[in-house]
Amino acid sequence: MNADFRRSQQPAIVSANRLGSWSAFALFLIGSLYLVALAIGFAIHGLAAPIVDPVLAIMEILTLVSAPLLLIMMAAVHGYAPTTHKTYSLIALAFMILVVGMTSAVHFVELTALRQLGTGGIVWPSPAYALELLAWDIFLGLSLLFAARVFEGGGLQGRVRRGLSISGALCIAGVLGPAVGNMRLQLVGILGYAGVLPVVCFMLGRLFRGDPKTHPNLVA
Repeated sequence: MNADFRRSQQPAIVSANRLGSWSAFALFLIGSLYLVALAIGFAIHGLAAPIVDPVLAIMEILTLVSAPLLLIMMAAVHGYAPTTHKTYSLIALAFMILVVGMTSAVHFVELTALRQLGTGGIVWPSPAYALELLAWDIFLGLSLLFAARVFEGGGLQGRVRRGLSISGALCIAGVLGPAVGNMRLQLVGILGYAGVLPVVCFMLGRLFRGDPKTHPNLVA
């Protein structure tokens, strides 16, 4: 009976894994484009001056596009998690919902109302930037750290676990920047979500694309 039940689950798991794989690979592509835009912004404005339009607008659009994909990918992680680890994946999904909601609101307002009012731009210190860093440093960091607990195996699962842990830890460390008013320290957080996370997304895409019979919920 257990074998029949697992076989009945397989089509749904395959579908969820495809969705997770698609979203993860898309995030890798968007993350790569974001990293290029960030490098151009730093090359033009340096590390001290804020990045402005048109590079800033491109980065904000990429962030808006990536937000729902992050939610889809983390929902796939929750679906992938074995029953014994569902609490970790559910917490990770809850924190990701906060990330997506907050960053989407910040960048939608910035790209529409504030630019039409002539006050667009994310510069520290500002309430909008503080909300953005709360999302990407603290909430994203916590989401990734809890998601890392889902993956216990070796090989690709082990690399995903380590990548999520490193990315999450770097994101949380980045909060030192706004906490002490030295935004150079926030570059650590940027390394976490703009440098390490896209690589982890690529590995997650490969993991989700793997043989569904290796899915933890189909193991006898």
